[in-house]
Amino acid sequence: MAMLATLKIIAICLLCIVGDVECKQHHASTHPGFLLNHARVGGAKTKSTPNREIIQITNSNDSNQLDEHVYSESQAINNRRSFLKSVSSFGLASIGSIPLRSVAEDSVEEMQVEVIPTGDVKKLFNEGRAFEAQGNILAAQRLYTKITKVSPRFVYGWSSLGNTMTALGELSAADEAYTKAISLCEDNLRIVEKSPGTRRCEDLYLLLLNRGSVRLNNGNVKEALVDLQRSNTLRARPDAIILQNLARAQELNAQYSPSDKSYSTAISMTANEVNPFWLRSAMVKYQLGDLSGAMDLMRRVENRFPEAPEVRAAYAVLLLGKGEEDSARKKFLEIPDRQRLKYADDNFLNSVVAWPPVMQEGIGFLTRAVGDRQ
Repeated sequence: MAMLATLKIIAICLLCIVGDVECKQHHASTHPGFLLNHARVGGAKTKSTPNREIIQITNSNDSNQLDEHVYSESQAINNRRSFLKSVSSFGLASIGSIPLRSVAEDSVEEMQVEVIPTGDVKKLFNEGRAFEAQGNILAAQRLYTKITKVSPRFVYGWSSLGNTMTALGELSAADEAYTKAISLCEDNLRIVEKSPGTRRCEDLYLLLLNRGSVRLNNGNVKEALVDLQRSNTLRARPDAIILQNLARAQELNAQYSPSDKSYSTAISMTANEVNPFWLRSAMVKYQLGDLSGAMDLMRRVENRFPEAPEVRAAYAVLLLGKGEEDSARKKFLEIPDRQRLKYADDNFLNSVVAWPPVMQEGIGFLTRAVGDRQ
């Protein structure tokens, strides 16, 4: 029987809605399924096809609820294609820094990187996956921890354990583990060059996607951009999930023109249903002076998420940009007071929703106009 590996994409959804509106599950016939939901600790699994599963893995705090889409795909590990959607990684307090290549570099390369679990590791790995499927993340984490000790050069032991770290919101530890998995995968690729018969780690771009997404969610935006650019290059063809995260990283690094291009390509690939990241695209277009393009997207986002506070606030700013100040005030005042007052807080604008400068200028005017800010 072919051994199956569980690979996960942990891609950060790009709409920070501070209300109670939840995004819906998205399916598209030509693209992987993913879930868009307010982050909550827990996990729920829904089967899509025999080899594809959709898993909601959540991570949040009260002040910054981030939507995540997490996509998991199981496929025969001995016949994996570069299409596989992502491997996550693991980090624990007991894990030290990633081993550096020593003077005995050739001997290090001779140590085979394991891409298929065998024996007891295989049994533990399957048990860990079963616990994950049941939503018992802590039990899965304990088993994956044991795997990394028993078989420290097994890529997917680290990656699966990293999924649990991400699910529990331990993003810094998860970053370390993704780095470990990436290092192992790169070691494997060097070995394959010298020994063509060696089984190849095909998932480097997926590991980079996961680490980049975690770094993006953990405030390390420059490092996230590097990872996501590499992931996009290795993917070698447009991938909607990579592009959504790459666009966000470009945006947060003030690379608005590349961000607009990445968002637009991602939207063209998911045009059957409006997704939360469309709001970010609209704001980037407004930052670039494309008010018409921004309004076109905003109308569709507002129709899809009419009660989301961030959508109402952003729509109000665009109405203000059109010169419709009365309509802008009215739209802004539709937001319940407790939620609306957040937009008078510069830290909220910079660190939580992280709006582009022109959007912040507009919301600053509105908060003063309605008396929320002096």
